[in-house]
Amino acid sequence: MTIGILYLCFYPIELEPVARKTPPFPGLKGVYAPNNKLVKTKLIPLPSPGGESIVRDSSGQFYTGLANGDILRFDAEGNEQTIIANTKGRPLGMKFAPNGELIIADQKMGLISLDSSLNIRTLVRHYKNEKLEFVDDLTISKEGIVYFSNATQRNPEVVENEAWEQRASGALFAYNLNTEKLELLKDELFFANGLALNEDESYFLFSETFGLTLKKYWLKGPKKGTIELFNNALPGYPDNITFNNGIFWVAIPSQRAVDIEPLFEQPFLRAVLLRLPESIRNAVIPKRYAMLIGYDENGRVIYNLQDPGGKYDYITSVLNVENRLYLGSLKEPTMGIYKLRDLHFNASFLEKPTEN
Repeated sequence: MTIGILYLCFYPIELEPVARKTPPFPGLKGVYAPNNKLVKTKLIPLPSPGGESIVRDSSGQFYTGLANGDILRFDAEGNEQTIIANTKGRPLGMKFAPNGELIIADQKMGLISLDSSLNIRTLVRHYKNEKLEFVDDLTISKEGIVYFSNATQRNPEVVENEAWEQRASGALFAYNLNTEKLELLKDELFFANGLALNEDESYFLFSETFGLTLKKYWLKGPKKGTIELFNNALPGYPDNITFNNGIFWVAIPSQRAVDIEPLFEQPFLRAVLLRLPESIRNAVIPKRYAMLIGYDENGRVIYNLQDPGGKYDYITSVLNVENRLYLGSLKEPTMGIYKLRDLHFNASFLEKPTEN
C-alpha cells in the first residue's frame, strides 16, 4: 500500500502540470441545444481513413488528405476518386493559393505545396533551426500570405499531453509565398489549430483546441497585430475553421471532458493521474458525438448542427459550398456531405423544437 502511494505521488513523469482555469462551459442548451440534424449526413467511403480537411479548386474539383499521406481528388458527389500524390507525411489543413498551388499543412512534413505538375515542395519545416512538430491548419490571403498554425512542440503522437500539462506550446506563423519570408505572429498558444480569414481579410479567426477558445488576430486597422477574444464559452473542443458567406464554420470533433476540467486547476492531482495506466486515463475521453457550429462575424450562433449518436464522429473540418457542407474527420473511413435546408436561418430558429 505504502509503495503504491509513493509511486502515485512521486514517481518521475515526463510532464510538468501547471494550474490553469478552464473557460466556462455553456452547457448543451439554448443555442447549443442538442438536435439530430447531422443524422442526415451522407457518408462517402474513402480509400483510406482520415480525410481531415476538404478543399475545392477553381474548376470545382475537391481534395482531401488521408492518414497514409495520400492526396485524394474527387467530384462534388464524392465520386471519381483519384489519388494524385502522397506527401510521405500526414496532410491536415489545405487551401489553394492565388497561383493555383495546393498549400498543405502536413503534421510530419511541415508547410508544403503541390503544384499543377503534382510536384511537392517544402516551404517551411523549421523556425530558428527548430523543427515544427505539428503544422496543423492554414488560411491564405489574396496577396499570397499563408497564415498557419503549429499546434504543439510536444510529442505529436500524444497530443493530449498539451491538455494534461496545460503548458502552451502552439504558435501562429505567416509565410509570404512571394518573398518566402517566415514570421512568428504569436507563440504560447494552447494547441493552435484552425484558421480562417474574414471577407475583407482584416483579421483571421483561430482556435486553441485545448484552450477552448476562438480568437481574432487583427491584420489591418488600429488593432493590427493584436489578438481579441471571439468566444471562450464553447460546448466542445474547436478544430478547423472555414469562412463562407458571412459564416465561420467551426468543427467540434469532441465534447468537453467536463468531469475532469476542475483538475486543470490541480496540477498535483493531474500528475497522479498521469502515473496511472493509459487505459484508465482514456476512460475520461468523451463518447462519439457529431457537432459543428456556424457563427456570424459578431460571434452569434447561426447554425447548430449535431448528432448525439455520433453517426459521423470526430468532425474536424467543414467546407460550405452552395447549400452543402462537406465534412472531414481525422479518424473516420468516410467523408460526409450534409445538405443545408436553409442558408439564412438565424439563432431564433434554434430555439424552436428540434426537427429530425
